[in-house]
Amino acid sequence: MYLEHFGLQRLPFTIAPDPDLLYLSRGHQEALAHLHYALTGHGGLVCLTGEVGTGKTTLCRAFLHQLPAHVRSAYLFNPQLSATELLHSLCDELGIVVAEQASPRELFNRLNHELLQGYAAGQRFICIIDEAQSMPVPLLEQVRLLTNLETDKEKLLTVILVGQPELRQQLARYDLRQLSQRITARYHLQHLGFRETRAYLQHRCRLAGAQQPLFSAAAQWQLWRASGGIPRLLNSLADRALLGAYANGKTLVTPQWVRGAQREILPARAYFSPHGKSGWLLSPGSLVLLLLILLPALWWWLPSLPRTLEAVVLSSGSSGQHLAATDHAAGPALNPVHLLGRELGLPAAQDCSALPAQGWRCLWLEWPLEYLQRLAVPVAVPQAGTSGTVWQLAQHLAAGARLSGRSLVLWQPPASFDRKLIRPGNQHDTVRWVRYRLGVAAPSGWQVIGPQGQSSQPDDAFYDPLLAQAVLEFQQQHGLKADRILGPQTLFMLWLQEG
Repeated sequence: MYLEHFGLQRLPFTIAPDPDLLYLSRGHQEALAHLHYALTGHGGLVCLTGEVGTGKTTLCRAFLHQLPAHVRSAYLFNPQLSATELLHSLCDELGIVVAEQASPRELFNRLNHELLQGYAAGQRFICIIDEAQSMPVPLLEQVRLLTNLETDKEKLLTVILVGQPELRQQLARYDLRQLSQRITARYHLQHLGFRETRAYLQHRCRLAGAQQPLFSAAAQWQLWRASGGIPRLLNSLADRALLGAYANGKTLVTPQWVRGAQREILPARAYFSPHGKSGWLLSPGSLVLLLLILLPALWWWLPSLPRTLEAVVLSSGSSGQHLAATDHAAGPALNPVHLLGRELGLPAAQDCSALPAQGWRCLWLEWPLEYLQRLAVPVAVPQAGTSGTVWQLAQHLAAGARLSGRSLVLWQPPASFDRKLIRPGNQHDTVRWVRYRLGVAAPSGWQVIGPQGQSSQPDDAFYDPLLAQAVLEFQQQHGLKADRILGPQTLFMLWLQEG
């Protein structure tokens, strides 16, 4: 396919759980350490959870490949078994010969006898049960009984439950408290941050034989935003982006190829947050229905709630001030720009004037900290220090922290954006970019009548009423001032959406 074009020896991004390509982020290192805890013999039950695609199965395969010779292991990936079938499968995986028609009691006794003999010979036994969130309660009770196999000093069998976040909810059930209390090590695998995503991409490309960078810094950032730091999605998007660049004769993947991969791979209305959550943007009809359902409960609450985030009173105490955003720097910006540039992998990011050459710009915001912390981009916020203003990332601050001025984000506005406000009826190249982001086609068969009575045929750069209505709905959904005006605030929030 594209191997020779990029100078690769193997495909760097496959969704198969290949331990040879495993990238050990800090979270994956800790998860692997929890798995290795099973080798100590002190824990009878270990639990590893994580969102779909975060690399749990790959970690388990890597762990199994690293086991010393004296450890006998079983890997079960079909949780929809009866208690008898579970015992049969466990015996088969451990190489224990049992009669096909053996009863659960005979299976349990045979397993206990084999484990005792192996323990006396210096062996250890580990059983990994993948997709454990799908296990019914009776089967989980059988797992608890397996942890009763022990000597006076150590457990004979260590069971590792691996599953999605629902497994944690399952284990929190009251009727499973006996099983939950026996878990001696728990770990929840988080999504990759941007730095880890960048290192992940470089790691995989290097192992595949790449001799030069395959993804631009902006493409890496786009991949992180699109995937939410989920390795499986990263693999799918990166592979398709490489294919797109190859088909167009390019040797470096840029954001346009990543966006093309998004359109082909991700659901049209889905978005993924780098902070580990996912969801769907409500359509206007669904939003109206939801409001009608919740209106009685909201009636008493709404008077105390600002109409939109635009009307939130800032922490400085100014009353009635809207959320504001400007596209120019105010005051010394060296420290915040350097801080954000380091997060985004922009080596020459020392001040705002150096950013446009790299396709980025500064955007200064007067938004509440609680809102800034929910953005899927790093935000530099000012904190009052003993020797002046100290810049920190909003995502690292605890709730309730106070800001001492405007905050800064780096963004990639459309190349045509010239800082002018675009109102309905205007003609501007940026309108094309907005259409693409909102999925609103240009009107056909329309005529625009000018002040002198002249008529003209509008093109896709004309800001027509239908697009203005879509912009209004977008502004309302995201707590922006619902004025239909395309300014830095609205364009920034559109940029954050997966296009």
